[in-house]
Amino acid sequence: MEQIEAISLGSGHLPNSWSLLSNLPVLYLSKNYTSENDGISTLLKKNHTEVVPQSWLGCDSAVDGWGPLSSTYNDLTPCFLQGILFGLSAVLMILVGTYQIVQLRNKKITISNRKTWSFYTKLLLVTIQLIFQIIIFTQFNATGIIKSALAANAFATFIAFGIHYLEQYKSTIPNGVLLFYWLFQVILNAGRIVNLELRDDLKSEFGTFIILSTVNALFILLIEILLPPVPIYASLVKVSPYDHANIFSRITFDWMGGLMKKGHQQYLTEQDLPVLPTELKATATTNEFNEYWKTQSKHSLFLAIAKAFGSSFLLGGVFKGLQDSLAFVQPQLLRLLIKFVNDYSESAKTGNPIPLTKGFLISISMFIVSVVQTACLHQYFQRAFDLGMKIKSSLTSVIYNKALVLSNETKQESTTGDIVNLMSVDVQRLQDLVQNLQVIWSGPFQIFLCLYSLHGLIGNSMWAGVFIMIIMIPLNAVIARYQKKLQKTQMKNKDERSRLISEILNNIKSLKLYGWEHPYLERLNHVRNEKELANLKKMGIFSAFSNFTWSLAPFLVSCSTFALFVITQKDKSLSTDLVFPALSLFNLLSFPLAVVPMVITNIVEAQVAITRLTKFLTSSELQRDAVIKAPRASKVGEVAVQIKNGTFLWSKAKGEQNYKVALSNINLTAKKGHLDCIVGKVGSGKSSIVQAILGDLYKLDGEVTLHGKIAYVSQVPWIMNGTVRDNILFGHKYDAEFYQHVLKACALTVDLKILPKGDKTEVGEKGISLSGGQKARLSLARAVYARADVYLLDDPLSAVDEHVGKHLTDHVLGPNGLLKTKCRVLATNSIKVLSIADNLHLVSDGRIVEQGTYDDIIKQESSKIRQLIEEFGKKKDTSSSSSSTIAGEDKKETDETDELKDDVDLANLDSDSDYEVGSLRRASDASLIPDEERNVEDEEPEDEETKARKEHLEQGQVKWAVYKEYADACNPVNVIIFLATALLSFSINVGSNVWLKHWSEVNTKYGYNPDITKYLGIYFLLGVGFSASSLVQNCFLWIFCTIQGSKKLHNGMAVSVLRAPMSFFETTPIGRILNRFSNDVYKVDEILGRVFSMFFNNSIKVILTIGVICFSTWQFIFIIGPLGILYVYYQQYYLKTSRELRRLDSVSRSPIFANFQESLVGVSIIRAYGQEDRFRFLNETRVDRNMSAYHPAINANRWLAVRLEFLGSIIILGAAGLSILTLKSGKLTAGLVGLSVSYALQITQSLNWIVRMTVEVETNIVSVERIMEYSRLTPEAPEIIEDNRPAKDWPQNGEIIFKDYSTKYRPELDLVLKNINLDIKAKEKIGIVGRTGAGKSSITLSLFRIIEPFQGQIDIDNVKTGDIGLADLRQKLSIIPQDSQVFEGTIRSNLDPTNAYNDEQIWKALELSHLKDHVHKMYDDRDKEIEIETPLDVKVSEGGGNLSIGQRQLMCLGRVLLKMTTSNILVLDEATAAVDVETDQILQQTIRTEFKDKTIITIAHRLNTILDSDKIIVLEKGEVAEFDTPENLLKKKDSLFYSLCKQGGFVHDDE
Repeated sequence: MEQIEAISLGSGHLPNSWSLLSNLPVLYLSKNYTSENDGISTLLKKNHTEVVPQSWLGCDSAVDGWGPLSSTYNDLTPCFLQGILFGLSAVLMILVGTYQIVQLRNKKITISNRKTWSFYTKLLLVTIQLIFQIIIFTQFNATGIIKSALAANAFATFIAFGIHYLEQYKSTIPNGVLLFYWLFQVILNAGRIVNLELRDDLKSEFGTFIILSTVNALFILLIEILLPPVPIYASLVKVSPYDHANIFSRITFDWMGGLMKKGHQQYLTEQDLPVLPTELKATATTNEFNEYWKTQSKHSLFLAIAKAFGSSFLLGGVFKGLQDSLAFVQPQLLRLLIKFVNDYSESAKTGNPIPLTKGFLISISMFIVSVVQTACLHQYFQRAFDLGMKIKSSLTSVIYNKALVLSNETKQESTTGDIVNLMSVDVQRLQDLVQNLQVIWSGPFQIFLCLYSLHGLIGNSMWAGVFIMIIMIPLNAVIARYQKKLQKTQMKNKDERSRLISEILNNIKSLKLYGWEHPYLERLNHVRNEKELANLKKMGIFSAFSNFTWSLAPFLVSCSTFALFVITQKDKSLSTDLVFPALSLFNLLSFPLAVVPMVITNIVEAQVAITRLTKFLTSSELQRDAVIKAPRASKVGEVAVQIKNGTFLWSKAKGEQNYKVALSNINLTAKKGHLDCIVGKVGSGKSSIVQAILGDLYKLDGEVTLHGKIAYVSQVPWIMNGTVRDNILFGHKYDAEFYQHVLKACALTVDLKILPKGDKTEVGEKGISLSGGQKARLSLARAVYARADVYLLDDPLSAVDEHVGKHLTDHVLGPNGLLKTKCRVLATNSIKVLSIADNLHLVSDGRIVEQGTYDDIIKQESSKIRQLIEEFGKKKDTSSSSSSTIAGEDKKETDETDELKDDVDLANLDSDSDYEVGSLRRASDASLIPDEERNVEDEEPEDEETKARKEHLEQGQVKWAVYKEYADACNPVNVIIFLATALLSFSINVGSNVWLKHWSEVNTKYGYNPDITKYLGIYFLLGVGFSASSLVQNCFLWIFCTIQGSKKLHNGMAVSVLRAPMSFFETTPIGRILNRFSNDVYKVDEILGRVFSMFFNNSIKVILTIGVICFSTWQFIFIIGPLGILYVYYQQYYLKTSRELRRLDSVSRSPIFANFQESLVGVSIIRAYGQEDRFRFLNETRVDRNMSAYHPAINANRWLAVRLEFLGSIIILGAAGLSILTLKSGKLTAGLVGLSVSYALQITQSLNWIVRMTVEVETNIVSVERIMEYSRLTPEAPEIIEDNRPAKDWPQNGEIIFKDYSTKYRPELDLVLKNINLDIKAKEKIGIVGRTGAGKSSITLSLFRIIEPFQGQIDIDNVKTGDIGLADLRQKLSIIPQDSQVFEGTIRSNLDPTNAYNDEQIWKALELSHLKDHVHKMYDDRDKEIEIETPLDVKVSEGGGNLSIGQRQLMCLGRVLLKMTTSNILVLDEATAAVDVETDQILQQTIRTEFKDKTIITIAHRLNTILDSDKIIVLEKGEVAEFDTPENLLKKKDSLFYSLCKQGGFVHDDE
């Protein structure tokens, strides 16, 4: 308190009491110079005699002294303005300018600049300025600080001339030092003109030259900014606009202007995005990070990031500190303003009002402080976000690079999902953290500044407030902990729901065939409504209460502080100039208190992320020396691959575990031009040998030598998401001639004719649009095209039909194939290939047990391989009745002859291919970028879908109908109540401040504090009222609006999607549907409500604020009009661009993850082909592409904020300036000024928030739009048609009749079944055969009405199937589908989700389907901690992961056996394809005995399963080609069925 006393005492005696600065001893100098001189005017008189001789740094103005404020004129004193400020700017210019000149002289440049008129004009103007400066210097006669400043200024102008001259030759960006120098020249000279005008000296020559030099400086500034030096020719490399922006442009973010303008005029696309600044490109950041990461002895991720990117972040910290300090200058200025108003009112009463200059100075200071604050804050933000981006792009690349070299054991520990999570979640955590990291020191710093200012203002009473805040902190910690717990539960429930939905979508076909949509919908609703939303409701109420404590805290703080003040300080009045600054300070205090705890939790989360990332980045890598690379073998017969005494492990031993040996004591030599086949049973180690040669296994001992480059074909083909051609070229240059040879040799020509765009067809992720055989041939073609030296082929023939296999053997692998001069190592199960092999190796249990040439082996009686060839050869023949090899043999043969015509070429090709290997340089990286840009335009197949997607987000604004729909879902009554409570709570808030104003005015009037209880009590009640109404508002928002709405929206979408026809799921990627259920639902659940509430709150706040300002000074209305128009204009301008940038950001983010997941799967192939660098490059390009959308998206926020905060500063200037102007009217009280200006100080943030929230609302309401879109899908036929239900026991007989039946999968496609007429009698056993694509499976789909008839009908027991409900139809038929799908859950829920059967029936079904023993085994091996009552409740993991494929098919059989009693028709769709031969026989037996009284339709690949059918249907191109008993068909030698059986080896015996 003493401090304030001293000041207020002093203010009477000091001529200039401006701010607390007058306490500083320096400023007391003014007293020493009180002489009768009349300021400057004396100095300017030529014949003056009385001037006291001065030192060069003395003050020569006797009346005003040093200042800073003149007591006479209330402006800045000449010594302070023209001496100190001018002098400082000149000295700075001289020092920094000299440094700049040295810098520029040493700078190397590549392109010189044009000399234009602007350059010469500029030099001329600077010369004129120099002349002016010299004249002004000579005009001013007194020695002293002003004269010294003038001299320094002249010298500074000379330095400026030097920089202007050099800049022309060395730089294209206007020099920052110059820009600031000329800006200060203009501002300070303007101040000097005011100085002279007030002292009536402006008319002198001195004044005239000052005005001239001011105008001249302004011209120089404008030319320098608007006409920068232009290079002679534009550089071809695109440069980021940020990189060539000048300092003003960087401060105001004007460099974003071009993009903002473009975005305003048209929708932005990827091509419009500007290039990234050099320092943010992935290559640069990765190299920088690696430099520090790799040199560390003990790895610390934090230190590496800090060293690599810390410097600019620290500079950001300096800006942050400046901004914080300035924030606390504002309340002090407010105090001075109120004090000035009080003083003015007092002086006006005496009839001698003081001049208004001081008031205006204070208002202008508030404006300047506010503007500088804005500039600092956003420079800090920009650096924080840049650091985030550097972390993200460098770590994303580093993780990717690491993933390419992971060892096997690391791979086993971290699944693909985990690694992708590191990239998406953990890196994101670090990126989010750095945005607020500085709060860790800035928060306490702000709190300290605030408490210090408060103590200066109201003394020790402030401790009451501090006490309450200290209590609030642990309370908030408790709240936060509990909230985290709820959040965890929420995540768990969300995961459960996502898993369930993804399972439903993955198995949708089975659900439809079984008619199980209802039980699954019920399961989904249970998880959603009983678990997820119930927990969300808890979270909502809880956050409402935590908000309640938050909004109550500032009230309690101000209330207790004021109470303590009036009770302890009896003699001091709680006046207006204390109340409002104190309130402003309390407002400032709430931010650090809210944010610090949040940042601390962020730091804890980030530490977890850093630990996980460090663990991953330091995990073990592949052995570098596993394989010795040697130059390629040049002559046929030279060794190309050699393994000597090799022992290989799956993974290195970890701690106690024993290591798992994969191969032991392997000796293998393969030569150039030889084909080596490795054979052996399943799991014997064939693939392991291939992996050992690749270096993917850990080598314990021995050595592996490889001569030349490798090409590798994996057992499961790895297809990239891209075009067919991309997949074959795989980063090599396109050589048209050889490319065609490869296509022919790999039998791909026919396939490419069928594909919609030939080899330009996009194959989708994992090659989704190709059949298994096509994928295998594509991956073989990639290897052949690579023209490597060593070919490692891991059973590429298993997936292709036999005649195709023969073609590949002849044209690629065999002695006349394309690869005949290469070393080929083939791991295979195909016995036919063995006859063309040069050497054979038999593997058993990880050892080579026998090897030799084919001829040697066939001669040895005891040879295992020989037995294998004989035994398997037979078996192979019996079981290889691959259906695709019949029907239309003739056609296929003609095709083959077409292809074989090229035989001659193929024979000559070898020499070509050999000679070409030399020219096979990898496609140079440079061509990658344009290539990718071209792709963006060419992707036609995506067109339909992208259009649909874009349309969606793009049509500028979201339709009002969507908002209305959301409001309807939330129930309009509740929405209105919510809005009313919001309005009420803010009105109460304003009321409480008005009451404070009233109270403090009463106190000021009386000079003490009357009626303490009445005033305090009402203030307290108003505070509690505000908090309570905001509590009601938040509860309403959560319980009655948001949760209501999201429940309704989600249910609508779930029902609609489950009822959608199969065609919808075939044309829509599952990922996209999942995205709606996860991402969009999350936004509606948790984000949308919050965003809406923030938007409404801030809007109400701003409207009330403007109301208060207009109420105190009605003239403000004239300012608010133009500002409002500007504001809306900026908002619209920003909205368009921001919306598109947000979309581009999210669209460009998914390729990073997609590419990442894909690379992780194909990592061994990428390594084998030596393509790591190309894939790294691709990854970095993708990261850059994403960043180049994210960078402008972030900076668009900065761009907007700087402009809006400038408008906010104008509002502050308006509120303060107008209140000073209207003082003369005498109506304005200090209280009103305090109220309106303290509101104006808060408005900037709110204005900013409203615009940001408008964008958030738009971005997130799109989710509602997308959910609504999926709630309106065209459904299938109704499940039950009440008027037309079949009898309970239908179908009794099981008679099926097809009448002129045709169908297609989707309206726009061709017919798949044409004019089918079949009459299947009751209880007949029918077999259906035909080659791939003949329409076998379509028949079953038609029966179940998965596809609807195009014409004709199907009758079952005289009921037309098209007339009854789908549920009635599907539940009465039984099917074992082709792809056996098993659901997550229990054994019971898999067999009987509707709970229609008892345990006994289920056990019987399990027994008949040979699963009973396995279920008991699973029960015995279960995790004992989980309580399970019966073996039927054993868990089945997602997708049936803990069952083999064969067991899953048995599970489907079990489902059918359960339904035996109710269903008389059974369809088997290649039901036992995945089961081994013995089990297959047992199953066929079960089916024949258990279903002897049923109609059975079997679609088969293995002919032996249908030879005993009553009738056989042979399909060809969607038509019935033959329909008769097997005996009759076999008698006709020309029947398709006969040729089929002949191929399968079933007929030759009977002939």
